[in-house]
Amino acid sequence: MSSVCPCLYHNYILHLKYYQFNDQASSQKKTAMSDPDVLRSEIQKLVDRTKTVQKDIDNLKNSGHDVTELKKHMDMMHQYNEIKDVGQMVLGRISELDGVRTRDLYSEYGLDIND
Repeated sequence: MSSVCPCLYHNYILHLKYYQFNDQASSQKKTAMSDPDVLRSEIQKLVDRTKTVQKDIDNLKNSGHDVTELKKHMDMMHQYNEIKDVGQMVLGRISELDGVRTRDLYSEYGLDIND
């Protein structure tokens, strides 16, 4: 257990004490969570999970995925969705004014209903 930073252990204990509930249903959990061995085990699980996630991130980077490129694609997708939403609102308003179904306007304006 020497791989866990003592300050992390101390902060984890403080965090748990702060958020413990006072109801009787959680009394067993409180007892278990006040056991240093249980706390060390929980901390080690979190450390292991962090290492696993970091390995996953490294694998993605090594396989050619770039965080900057991913952000660019996400921004473009967000912009596309905003434009599509505006288009849907315009079609909805036109359908109200013309008294037709929105679906009927797709062919009139050369739009794909599945897009």
